[in-house]
Amino acid sequence: MNIYIACELNYLEKKIIKKNLKRHNLYFSNLRFKKIADKNFLKCEIVFGNIPSDWIKQSSKIKWIQLESTGFGEYSNVKKNFLNKDVIISNLKSFFAHQVAQTVMAGIFSFYRGLDSFTLLKKEKKWIGDPIRAKLEILNDKNILFFGKGSINREIAKYIKLFNCKYSFIDSNSKKSFIIKKLKKAEIVICALPGTLKTKMLFNKELINSLSKQSILINVGRGNLINEKYLIKKLKNNLIKGAVLDVTAEEPLRKNNILWSCPNLILTQHTGGGYKNEMMDKINFFLNNFQNYLKNSKVLNKINPKKGY
Repeated sequence: MNIYIACELNYLEKKIIKKNLKRHNLYFSNLRFKKIADKNFLKCEIVFGNIPSDWIKQSSKIKWIQLESTGFGEYSNVKKNFLNKDVIISNLKSFFAHQVAQTVMAGIFSFYRGLDSFTLLKKEKKWIGDPIRAKLEILNDKNILFFGKGSINREIAKYIKLFNCKYSFIDSNSKKSFIIKKLKKAEIVICALPGTLKTKMLFNKELINSLSKQSILINVGRGNLINEKYLIKKLKNNLIKGAVLDVTAEEPLRKNNILWSCPNLILTQHTGGGYKNEMMDKINFFLNNFQNYLKNSKVLNKINPKKGY
């Protein structure tokens, strides 16, 4: 079987894949992705990694794509049954839950325990000490509102139980009046939503205005969820406590993007799901899912592009 590896791998990772798939023909991508498909890709039935969606319609052989991400917005418009065949696309749903949840917790504690401020003070060699103590907060008993009921928010919910926090969830069935009512009371708002037409710019001017002055807004879902221009205005005028953005509308941010200089904002540069053994664990997931594919078993994490998840 011909398999196209579109991930950036080091020597050891390539060696492990070759060892486990030695009976198959492997083609490793070493080119920058372009609209015209790699000739080696066109030979393959299976892909591990995120290829340009334009490549799929150029192939007469592709059968299964295992993405190395949870998000798959660029594949949402891929039509099924083109060239008289179905193409299975699977993602890494739930794979990043622990990592992202811990990034969220780090962001919360940075604001509540002043770590973001202390980092800047250290750089300035400026000692303030005792006057800061009265401004610090604790997580205990806070009111938290989750947007989304996926694996990331469920993982965070486990953590905050230790702090006796009150929390509730917003999902696709939640009415607007209910959402606004909850937002006004929430001290921490955590968004881990998939990228769909319904979630695009969900946090518009009205919803952002519903946030209390003591609230922290956290987005670890998709960058197009929030009206960033209006959020920046709120942050600059200290109308909310702060924001943590792991994802942004523009990635990477250009040097002139206002987010770089926005106060009360922590940018984690879409690294929330990262960790030391990330790629090795992705490889193991693919190898296990590949066995499911060969046995005609159900491929894990098969996505429905029409639904957006």
